[in-house]
Amino acid sequence: MIVSLTHEHDLDGLGSQAIIKRYFDLTNIDNSKNLTLLYAQYIDFSDKIKLILNSGELPTELIISDIGFNEGFMEIFPLIKKAFTLGCRISWFDHHIVDPIIKEKILDITSIYVNDEKKCAAEIVQNHFLPNDDIAIRIAELARDSDFKTKKFGLAKNLQSIIGYNRGEEKMQERRYIVDLLSKGEFSHPWFDSQLKDIQYWIEEQSNLALNTATIYPLNKNKEFIISFSGIGGGKINDILREEYPNIFAYIGIDKRYGEIIIHSDHINCRNFAVFFGGGGHVERAGFKYEQILLQDGTLNPQFIQDMKLELINQLKI
Repeated sequence: MIVSLTHEHDLDGLGSQAIIKRYFDLTNIDNSKNLTLLYAQYIDFSDKIKLILNSGELPTELIISDIGFNEGFMEIFPLIKKAFTLGCRISWFDHHIVDPIIKEKILDITSIYVNDEKKCAAEIVQNHFLPNDDIAIRIAELARDSDFKTKKFGLAKNLQSIIGYNRGEEKMQERRYIVDLLSKGEFSHPWFDSQLKDIQYWIEEQSNLALNTATIYPLNKNKEFIISFSGIGGGKINDILREEYPNIFAYIGIDKRYGEIIIHSDHINCRNFAVFFGGGGHVERAGFKYEQILLQDGTLNPQFIQDMKLELINQLKI
Protein backbone atom coordinates (compact mmCIF):
# COMPACT_ATOMS: atom_id res chain seq x y z
CA MET A 1 0.00 0.00 0.00
CA ILE A 2 1.25 3.46 -0.94
CA VAL A 3 -0.16 6.46 0.95
CA SER A 4 -0.11 10.06 -0.26
CA LEU A 5 -0.79 12.54 2.55
CA THR A 6 -1.08 16.14 1.43
CA HIS A 7 -2.34 19.55 2.54
CA GLU A 8 -6.11 19.50 2.47
CA HIS A 9 -7.28 22.92 1.49
CA ASP A 10 -5.18 24.43 -1.26
CA LEU A 11 -4.29 23.84 -4.88
CA ASP A 12 -0.63 23.30 -4.06
CA GLY A 13 -1.47 20.37 -1.81
CA LEU A 14 -3.99 18.71 -4.11
CA GLY A 15 -1.89 19.58 -7.16
CA SER A 16 1.09 17.81 -5.58
CA GLN A 17 -1.06 14.75 -5.00
CA ALA A 18 -2.42 14.86 -8.55
CA ILE A 19 1.15 14.75 -9.90
CA ILE A 20 1.96 11.82 -7.60
CA LYS A 21 -1.17 9.97 -8.76
CA ARG A 22 -0.33 10.71 -12.39
CA TYR A 23 3.16 9.32 -11.88
CA PHE A 24 1.84 6.00 -10.57
CA ASP A 25 -0.90 5.89 -13.23
CA LEU A 26 1.73 6.27 -15.95
CA THR A 27 4.49 4.08 -14.56
CA ASN A 28 2.86 1.22 -12.66
CA ILE A 29 -0.81 0.25 -12.89
CA ASP A 30 -0.62 -2.08 -9.89
CA ASN A 31 0.93 0.59 -7.70
CA SER A 32 -1.72 3.06 -8.86
CA LYS A 33 -4.46 0.71 -7.67
CA ASN A 34 -2.74 0.52 -4.28
CA LEU A 35 -2.42 4.29 -3.90
CA THR A 36 -4.46 5.74 -1.01
CA LEU A 37 -5.15 9.48 -1.08
CA LEU A 38 -5.39 11.14 2.33
CA TYR A 39 -5.49 14.76 3.55
CA ALA A 40 -4.30 16.76 6.53
CA GLN A 41 -3.86 20.25 7.89
CA TYR A 42 -0.99 21.29 10.10
CA ILE A 43 -3.38 21.14 13.08
CA ASP A 44 -4.19 17.43 12.59
CA PHE A 45 -1.11 16.20 10.71
CA SER A 46 0.27 14.35 13.73
CA ASP A 47 -3.04 12.55 14.27
CA LYS A 48 -3.17 11.52 10.61
CA ILE A 49 0.38 10.15 10.74
CA LYS A 50 -0.47 8.15 13.87
CA LEU A 51 -3.54 6.75 12.13
CA ILE A 52 -1.54 5.73 9.05
CA LEU A 53 1.46 4.22 10.82
CA ASN A 54 -0.47 2.57 13.66
CA SER A 55 -3.19 1.05 11.49
CA GLY A 56 -1.78 -2.47 11.66
CA GLU A 57 -0.72 -2.55 8.01
CA LEU A 58 2.43 -0.53 7.51
CA PRO A 59 2.48 1.21 4.13
CA THR A 60 5.23 0.22 1.75
CA GLU A 61 5.57 3.92 0.96
CA LEU A 62 4.39 7.17 2.55
CA ILE A 63 4.59 10.38 0.52
CA ILE A 64 4.04 13.65 2.44
CA SER A 65 3.58 16.90 0.56
CA ASP A 66 2.93 20.58 1.35
CA ILE A 67 2.30 20.18 5.08
CA GLY A 68 4.74 22.63 6.60
CA PHE A 69 6.04 22.18 10.12
CA ASN A 70 5.26 23.18 13.69
CA GLU A 71 6.87 22.14 16.97
CA GLY A 72 4.06 19.69 17.72
CA PHE A 73 5.24 17.44 14.88
CA MET A 74 8.25 16.45 16.95
CA GLU A 75 6.10 13.98 18.88
CA ILE A 76 5.64 11.77 15.80
CA PHE A 77 9.30 11.66 14.77
CA PRO A 78 9.92 8.42 16.74
CA LEU A 79 6.90 6.84 15.02
CA ILE A 80 8.14 7.91 11.57
CA LYS A 81 11.64 6.67 12.39
CA LYS A 82 10.26 3.29 13.49
CA ALA A 83 8.25 2.92 10.26
CA PHE A 84 11.30 3.94 8.22
CA THR A 85 13.45 1.38 10.07
CA LEU A 86 10.84 -1.32 9.39
CA GLY A 87 11.06 -0.72 5.64
CA CYS A 88 8.45 1.94 4.89
CA ARG A 89 9.86 4.27 2.23
CA ILE A 90 9.09 7.81 3.40
CA SER A 91 9.31 10.84 1.11
CA TRP A 92 8.59 14.38 2.31
CA PHE A 93 8.27 17.32 -0.12
CA ASP A 94 7.72 20.83 1.23
CA HIS A 95 8.47 24.51 0.78
CA HIS A 96 7.64 26.04 4.17
CA ILE A 97 10.30 27.51 6.44
CA VAL A 98 11.86 24.83 8.65
CA ASP A 99 14.79 25.35 11.02
CA PRO A 100 18.02 23.71 9.79
CA ILE A 101 18.25 21.50 12.89
CA ILE A 102 14.74 20.16 12.23
CA LYS A 103 15.61 19.56 8.57
CA GLU A 104 18.51 17.38 9.67
CA LYS A 105 16.21 15.38 11.95
CA ILE A 106 13.73 14.84 9.10
CA LEU A 107 16.52 13.78 6.75
CA ASP A 108 17.51 11.10 9.26
CA ILE A 109 14.05 9.50 9.31
CA THR A 110 13.08 9.72 5.64
CA SER A 111 14.23 8.25 2.34
CA ILE A 112 13.85 11.60 0.58
CA TYR A 113 13.34 15.05 2.09
CA VAL A 114 13.22 18.06 -0.22
CA ASN A 115 12.38 21.54 1.05
CA ASP A 116 12.77 24.51 -1.28
CA GLU A 117 11.24 27.77 -0.10
CA LYS A 118 11.58 29.32 -3.58
CA LYS A 119 9.21 26.79 -5.14
CA CYS A 120 5.74 25.57 -4.32
CA ALA A 121 5.33 21.95 -3.25
CA ALA A 122 3.76 20.92 -6.57
CA GLU A 123 6.81 22.22 -8.45
CA ILE A 124 9.10 20.20 -6.19
CA VAL A 125 6.97 17.06 -6.61
CA GLN A 126 6.73 17.57 -10.37
CA ASN A 127 10.48 17.99 -10.72
CA HIS A 128 11.06 14.79 -8.73
CA PHE A 129 8.43 12.49 -10.26
CA LEU A 130 7.57 13.85 -13.72
CA PRO A 131 10.13 16.48 -14.81
CA ASN A 132 9.19 16.32 -18.51
CA ASP A 133 5.45 15.68 -18.38
CA ASP A 134 3.37 18.55 -19.84
CA ILE A 135 0.32 17.90 -17.67
CA ALA A 136 2.39 17.71 -14.48
CA ILE A 137 4.15 20.93 -15.49
CA ARG A 138 0.78 22.62 -16.01
CA ILE A 139 -0.49 21.45 -12.60
CA ALA A 140 2.64 22.83 -10.94
CA GLU A 141 2.27 26.11 -12.83
CA LEU A 142 -1.30 26.54 -11.60
CA ALA A 143 -0.32 25.58 -8.06
CA ARG A 144 2.47 28.16 -8.02
CA ASP A 145 0.10 30.84 -9.28
CA SER A 146 -2.31 30.08 -6.46
CA ASP A 147 0.26 29.67 -3.70
CA PHE A 148 2.47 32.65 -4.57
CA LYS A 149 -0.51 34.89 -5.40
CA THR A 150 0.84 35.83 -8.84
CA LYS A 151 -2.71 35.92 -10.25
CA LYS A 152 -1.78 34.92 -13.79
CA PHE A 153 -4.45 32.29 -14.34
CA GLY A 154 -8.16 32.53 -13.65
CA LEU A 155 -8.25 28.73 -13.66
CA ALA A 156 -5.98 28.61 -10.61
CA LYS A 157 -8.31 30.93 -8.72
CA ASN A 158 -11.35 28.84 -9.68
CA LEU A 159 -9.70 25.59 -8.67
CA GLN A 160 -8.69 27.08 -5.34
CA SER A 161 -12.29 28.18 -4.73
CA ILE A 162 -13.55 24.67 -5.45
CA ILE A 163 -10.96 23.14 -3.14
CA GLY A 164 -11.75 25.63 -0.39
CA TYR A 165 -15.41 24.70 -0.64
CA ASN A 166 -14.73 20.95 -0.44
CA ARG A 167 -13.05 20.82 2.95
CA GLY A 168 -13.57 18.47 5.87
CA GLU A 169 -13.83 14.70 6.21
CA GLU A 170 -17.29 14.64 4.64
CA LYS A 171 -15.85 16.07 1.41
CA MET A 172 -12.96 13.61 0.99
CA GLN A 173 -14.45 11.95 -2.08
CA GLU A 174 -14.85 15.33 -3.77
CA ARG A 175 -11.19 16.14 -3.11
CA ARG A 176 -10.17 12.78 -4.51
CA TYR A 177 -12.24 13.51 -7.60
CA ILE A 178 -10.48 16.86 -8.02
CA VAL A 179 -7.11 15.08 -7.78
CA ASP A 180 -8.23 12.46 -10.30
CA LEU A 181 -9.36 15.06 -12.83
CA LEU A 182 -6.16 17.09 -12.49
CA SER A 183 -4.00 13.97 -12.76
CA LYS A 184 -5.62 13.25 -16.13
CA GLY A 185 -5.20 16.82 -17.37
CA GLU A 186 -8.95 17.48 -17.20
CA PHE A 187 -8.62 21.17 -16.44
CA SER A 188 -11.90 22.03 -18.16
CA HIS A 189 -14.58 19.65 -16.97
CA PRO A 190 -18.37 19.97 -16.49
CA TRP A 191 -18.02 19.03 -12.82
CA PHE A 192 -15.77 22.03 -12.22
CA ASP A 193 -18.35 24.24 -13.95
CA SER A 194 -21.18 22.90 -11.80
CA GLN A 195 -19.11 23.34 -8.65
CA LEU A 196 -18.38 26.97 -9.48
CA LYS A 197 -22.06 27.58 -10.06
CA ASP A 198 -22.99 25.90 -6.76
CA ILE A 199 -20.47 27.81 -4.68
CA GLN A 200 -21.00 31.26 -6.17
CA TYR A 201 -23.59 32.21 -3.55
CA TRP A 202 -21.50 30.65 -0.75
CA ILE A 203 -18.42 32.65 -1.74
CA GLU A 204 -20.40 35.90 -1.94
CA GLU A 205 -22.11 35.23 1.38
CA GLN A 206 -18.91 34.38 3.23
CA SER A 207 -16.97 37.21 1.57
CA ASN A 208 -19.60 39.69 2.78
CA LEU A 209 -19.42 38.16 6.24
CA ALA A 210 -15.64 38.59 6.22
CA LEU A 211 -16.07 42.29 5.48
CA ASN A 212 -18.86 42.70 8.03
CA THR A 213 -16.82 41.10 10.82
CA ALA A 214 -13.61 42.95 9.95
CA THR A 215 -12.37 45.16 12.77
CA ILE A 216 -9.32 47.42 12.65
CA TYR A 217 -7.20 47.78 15.79
CA PRO A 218 -4.45 50.31 16.52
CA LEU A 219 -0.93 48.96 16.96
CA ASN A 220 1.59 51.78 17.41
CA LYS A 221 3.34 54.45 15.38
CA ASN A 222 0.28 54.90 13.16
CA LYS A 223 0.19 51.18 12.36
CA GLU A 224 -3.01 49.15 12.38
CA PHE A 225 -3.95 45.49 12.12
CA ILE A 226 -7.24 43.94 11.12
CA ILE A 227 -9.03 40.77 12.26
CA SER A 228 -11.94 39.13 10.47
CA PHE A 229 -13.74 35.78 10.58
CA SER A 230 -15.95 33.91 8.15
CA GLY A 231 -16.79 30.43 6.89
CA ILE A 232 -14.04 30.42 4.26
CA GLY A 233 -10.28 29.94 4.54
CA GLY A 234 -8.25 32.52 6.43
CA GLY A 235 -6.07 33.12 3.38
CA LYS A 236 -9.12 33.93 1.26
CA ILE A 237 -10.40 36.24 3.99
CA ASN A 238 -7.09 38.10 3.97
CA ASP A 239 -7.22 38.45 0.18
CA ILE A 240 -10.63 40.11 0.57
CA LEU A 241 -9.35 42.39 3.32
CA ARG A 242 -6.30 43.43 1.29
CA GLU A 243 -8.52 44.64 -1.54
CA GLU A 244 -10.76 46.63 0.81
CA TYR A 245 -8.02 47.85 3.18
CA PRO A 246 -4.74 47.92 1.20
CA ASN A 247 -2.60 49.82 3.72
CA ILE A 248 -3.01 47.72 6.84
CA PHE A 249 0.11 46.53 8.68
CA ALA A 250 -1.13 42.96 9.27
CA TYR A 251 -4.18 40.91 8.28
CA ILE A 252 -5.55 38.10 10.48
CA GLY A 253 -8.24 35.92 8.89
CA ILE A 254 -10.08 33.23 10.86
CA ASP A 255 -11.86 30.28 9.29
CA LYS A 256 -14.60 29.83 11.90
CA ARG A 257 -15.42 26.34 10.56
CA TYR A 258 -12.17 24.91 11.85
CA GLY A 259 -10.73 27.63 14.08
CA GLU A 260 -7.76 28.08 11.76
CA ILE A 261 -5.99 31.43 11.71
CA ILE A 262 -3.91 32.85 8.88
CA ILE A 263 -1.77 35.97 9.22
CA HIS A 264 -0.52 37.98 6.24
CA SER A 265 1.91 40.88 6.49
CA ASP A 266 4.59 42.50 4.39
CA HIS A 267 6.21 44.04 7.47
CA ILE A 268 7.05 41.21 9.87
CA ASN A 269 8.14 37.58 9.67
CA CYS A 270 4.73 35.89 9.79
CA ARG A 271 6.28 32.48 10.30
CA ASN A 272 7.95 33.65 13.52
CA PHE A 273 4.68 35.17 14.65
CA ALA A 274 2.84 31.88 14.04
CA VAL A 275 5.57 29.83 15.75
CA PHE A 276 4.89 31.76 18.96
CA PHE A 277 1.37 30.28 18.89
CA GLY A 278 2.52 26.79 17.89
CA GLY A 279 2.08 27.22 14.13
CA GLY A 280 4.31 27.82 11.14
CA GLY A 281 4.43 28.77 7.47
CA HIS A 282 6.12 31.39 5.30
CA VAL A 283 7.67 34.80 5.92
CA GLU A 284 4.74 36.67 4.35
CA ARG A 285 1.95 34.34 5.56
CA ALA A 286 1.56 31.66 8.19
CA GLY A 287 -1.04 29.73 10.15
CA PHE A 288 -1.72 28.81 13.76
CA LYS A 289 -4.41 27.92 16.29
CA TYR A 290 -5.73 29.64 19.40
CA GLU A 291 -7.65 28.00 22.22
CA GLN A 292 -10.66 30.34 22.29
CA ILE A 293 -11.05 32.83 19.47
CA LEU A 294 -14.77 33.56 19.71
CA LEU A 295 -16.95 33.95 22.78
CA GLN A 296 -20.36 32.29 23.12
CA ASP A 297 -22.08 35.42 21.79
CA GLY A 298 -20.04 35.17 18.57
CA THR A 299 -17.73 38.10 19.30
CA LEU A 300 -13.95 37.99 19.34
CA ASN A 301 -12.33 37.05 22.63
CA PRO A 302 -10.70 40.26 24.01
CA GLN A 303 -7.74 38.18 25.22
CA PHE A 304 -7.21 36.89 21.69
CA ILE A 305 -7.18 40.44 20.35
CA GLN A 306 -4.73 41.52 23.05
CA ASP A 307 -2.41 38.57 22.41
CA MET A 308 -2.39 39.32 18.67
CA LYS A 309 -1.49 42.95 19.38
CA LEU A 310 1.24 42.12 21.88
CA GLU A 311 2.94 39.60 19.60
CA LEU A 312 2.76 41.96 16.61
CA ILE A 313 4.50 44.59 18.71
CA ASN A 314 7.04 42.00 19.82
CA GLN A 315 7.75 41.02 16.20
CA LEU A 316 8.28 44.69 15.34
CA LYS A 317 11.13 44.79 17.84
CA ILE A 318 12.97 41.81 16.33
